[in-house]
Amino acid sequence: MTTDQPVAEVAAATAAVPAPRTAAEPARRGFLAKAFGVTALLSAAGSGLGLLRDLLLARYFGANQGTDAFLVAWTVPETAAPLLIEDAMAFLMVPAFSLALVLREERPHGPDPVRQLTRSTLPWLLLALCTLSGAVALGAPQLVELLAPGLADPRLAVTCTRITALTILPFGVAGYLASALRALHSFTAPAVIYVMYNLGILALLLSGHRLLGVRSAAIGVAVGSALMAGVLVLPFARRLRSGGRRRGLRRGRPGGWC
Repeated sequence: MTTDQPVAEVAAATAAVPAPRTAAEPARRGFLAKAFGVTALLSAAGSGLGLLRDLLLARYFGANQGTDAFLVAWTVPETAAPLLIEDAMAFLMVPAFSLALVLREERPHGPDPVRQLTRSTLPWLLLALCTLSGAVALGAPQLVELLAPGLADPRLAVTCTRITALTILPFGVAGYLASALRALHSFTAPAVIYVMYNLGILALLLSGHRLLGVRSAAIGVAVGSALMAGVLVLPFARRLRSGGRRRGLRRGRPGGWC
């Protein structure tokens, strides 16, 4: 799973905001350097943990029917993660939240555009993600037959596919929140999501590979996806609250401040 995309999105998110005043240029350069450094470091850590994950999968399960069943189920997160976290969600939501942030600065006395955008988009997104996740879980037998028609043990593959179908909802939430945080100039939490994802998989592999077999890897994928979304909820909520407080301070001062 790719982990270098967030580094490029730091530049995209910061470029979407109007250029600051000349006096703030050194601080802006320092902020960008720190954001790139932290994002690159955490992306490298996520890649390293992903390599360790693959090595453990090979060590514990080797090349057998269980591994084949998991690889079929692995198609679901491998397809959903780039689409919902990096590609479509980022292309749609980073510009939307960047515009809402600009409107928040330009219209300090009206309703908060960032909160309005969240209220108008997040419920529909959750509904769509739940529907898609349920459809993949229900259609797992047909999906397995389509992807691997000659599989020796399709029942195990169907079970693993239904488990990994649960990742669609947290992947979409993680992509949404990460895009919002990048647009709001918060890069550490979005950069840590792949670290949390692989830590969840590794934890289940190490603790459950003997009892659950290859199902432990599928459950780990589901747990890791939940950790990805969970690690972003608090930073996103904090950003919304801090934005409201800043707007409140502007209302309390004559003429406002920037």
